[in-house]
Amino acid sequence: MTPQPTLWQKLFPLLLREAIATLEGMSHLFKKAAEHLKGVATQRAIAPEELNPEQSWMSRGALLWWQGMGWVQQRLPNHLQARYNRATLTGIAITLFLILLWLKPLSWFQAPTRPTVNEMKRPQPSVLVQPRLTPTPMAATTPPPANPIPTPATVAIANSSPVMGDTLTVRQQLLAICDRYSNALDPTLTLTPSEQRLELMLANGWYDLSPQKQDQLAQNLWQTAHDLGYQTVIVVDTEGRLLVRDPVVGNNAIVVRRKLV
Repeated sequence: MTPQPTLWQKLFPLLLREAIATLEGMSHLFKKAAEHLKGVATQRAIAPEELNPEQSWMSRGALLWWQGMGWVQQRLPNHLQARYNRATLTGIAITLFLILLWLKPLSWFQAPTRPTVNEMKRPQPSVLVQPRLTPTPMAATTPPPANPIPTPATVAIANSSPVMGDTLTVRQQLLAICDRYSNALDPTLTLTPSEQRLELMLANGWYDLSPQKQDQLAQNLWQTAHDLGYQTVIVVDTEGRLLVRDPVVGNNAIVVRRKLV
């Protein structure tokens, strides 16, 4: 009964074929490149002695490789030394090298790239309260209507969040706190009840306060806003630069900007 060929006996002819085709293709390309370079050397009148291939690093490297393949051949068992000579070992080495290039082993050790999470755009605020205006004599003497008719915007603000105070109450309380320190602060209030977010813009009078008063004002504004049901409180100046933010740990507001420049 004829024994079945082993896997290596099946693969070896394929590897040998690919190695021979690779070497012949490379030899053809190298020959064309050498002829082109010799033509360049002739055009530039370079002496043939300077182009002696025996003096090149490539020839020395090939000689060392050939000697190395002879060393490998001598280490093989006696029944394999005649079958696997230096040329055959060179072909096997080139084939294995090409297989490694195709498999890209370095990619096995690279960590997979994680997709970056884009920051969600903050939705437009639902309520914007402008700064207070100096009342005119006519406005001061004109009595308010007895039974004002609620507009849709007023109803939306009143029903947006039953936990939080209405816009007028929030503005009055925060305005009263600012007036204790300086009437030049003149805040502009932006509320987003659906996200429990309050943003307060202060005038440049903030920079005229002492650090102690800035800390006190920031804490009073932050605590009052939280008492009214707003979880996120941000205070900025007229240029949109952050002045006060929520604490990461604890219950004290963080002042991040004290001076104008």
